Amino acid sequence: MAVDEFWELFGTVEHEGLDFKGGPNDSFKEAIPAMAMTDGGLLILGVDDGRNIVGCPLTQRTQDRVTAYAKECHVDVELRSVRAGGHELTIVEVPEVLGRIATSPDGRLLRRVGGASEPLRGDAVMRFVKDRAQVSAEEEPLGRCFDPADFDLDSVNSALAKQGRPPVGLAGLGRALASLQVAEYSGDPDEEEASLVVFKSAAVLFAHDPRRFVPGAEVQLIRRPGVGPGPGPASDRQSCSGPLAKTVECCGAFIERHTARFEVLPGLSREVMPEYPAFVVREALLNALAHRDYGLSGATVDITVWDDRIEFRSPGPLPGHITTTNMRFEHYSRNRRIMRALKSIGLVEEFGDGVDRMITEMEQRLMQPPTFAAGEASLTVTLHSHFLVSVDDQAWLQRLGAGPDSVEERRALVEARRAGQIARRQLAVLLPDADIDRLLSTLLAKDLFVRVGRGGGTQYELSAEVVARAGGSSIEARRRRRQALLDEMARRGSLSRAEAVEVLDGDGRAARSLIGLLVSSGRVVAEGNTRARRYRLADAPPSEDG
Repeated sequence: MAVDEFWELFGTVEHEGLDFKGGPNDSFKEAIPAMAMTDGGLLILGVDDGRNIVGCPLTQRTQDRVTAYAKECHVDVELRSVRAGGHELTIVEVPEVLGRIATSPDGRLLRRVGGASEPLRGDAVMRFVKDRAQVSAEEEPLGRCFDPADFDLDSVNSALAKQGRPPVGLAGLGRALASLQVAEYSGDPDEEEASLVVFKSAAVLFAHDPRRFVPGAEVQLIRRPGVGPGPGPASDRQSCSGPLAKTVECCGAFIERHTARFEVLPGLSREVMPEYPAFVVREALLNALAHRDYGLSGATVDITVWDDRIEFRSPGPLPGHITTTNMRFEHYSRNRRIMRALKSIGLVEEFGDGVDRMITEMEQRLMQPPTFAAGEASLTVTLHSHFLVSVDDQAWLQRLGAGPDSVEERRALVEARRAGQIARRQLAVLLPDADIDRLLSTLLAKDLFVRVGRGGGTQYELSAEVVARAGGSSIEARRRRRQALLDEMARRGSLSRAEAVEVLDGDGRAARSLIGLLVSSGRVVAEGNTRARRYRLADAPPSEDG
């Protein structure tokens, strides 16, 4: 394949399931067991740290070294070769190891965190091993004869279509569930004596009524006016159950019905913005369904919509070594079959990045981040409807898109948009805990701010690029007025303050402010005494009145 095809197929960013190596080396002793204890993955040999394809042929020496490393970790790997850009590379497929613990040769228990192999420490080791030794309820067989009529064929075929597979009828449902890894054949499926074992994960994902097989496989939703404390009265209730994808749609419709939607005009077109970011709501809901403990018979996922927040409560403690402090960057799936199916059908993206993206999306709208409360029997995720800025400002930030990375950068941009300009001292009052000098340097380096004026009169305003991408309302008007003054000075040679007020349609305050800024910036020169003072362009000759 061509180099471009190679990068399109594998991507250039290392993650939990992908690692590039120049060749087999000692770091294999960490990457192999770390991937085996996460979700498995690929080690691609022949790509250096600069993402240059340098090649690593699958020779006898390469195979011997890789298998020797893998045996030290007690992990069975598979090797194959691929050609890219004229180079042969070796791909090492590392399986996920279940039912036992795979450690590095020196005895460390490792997990993949992003593109790195990190050791577990302290109590996290104990929790991981304990959870790994237990069999998740999703692995339990349904406990009755398999009846295809119990399953929603449309949901199964939708999942198959996302994998590029043809649809099936009821007769082919068993094979379809096996291909989706929520059922297994004991023996060759083409043999008559082969029997099919369908797991409870299949019922959670695809059954018409999963509660028949997994008591509590439903979501209880309630709308409570007010903010609490205490349960308070309920204004609406609903129960959602069925194939998981349809359950998500049912819950999403209830939440949309009972949360606000704002009409905003951040640019030239009117937009509708939901009270909570759509991705954040969906991710909180999917996490509650995908990571809950289905072994807690009768326990349901409970969602409460208050005036100021949404609470998602899912049965079961946090799985494995996950805590509320590390869950943003690490993951551990209690229900691996369900998670793999959700990923394959496109309901979730990459494993482990959901919580991080939830926090990031709330920060991008300058909302309070989600909170997580873990107990011995449940996890509660709360989304807060608390805005640091107006909804109009949030819509404007969304139009701006990439560029500002931190909450402080976004707050500074919003304040500059509101006021037209902002001084360092104003930012210090707005953001008392921020390093203002570093913040301003960053905004200038990213071409988000431009400096106007000098010395004590220095101000900062949105750059032309920001205004072009997202609009600037008052900034654009201020720039037009400033340019009008400059154009009139060029035409007449100079202007008095009274004449400047006339140019700006009688707005004396704006005239004084803009003239002062132009003088402090050095673009305009003041001539004459206070009563007869006139203003000319700095590069223009002195006026006769001067």
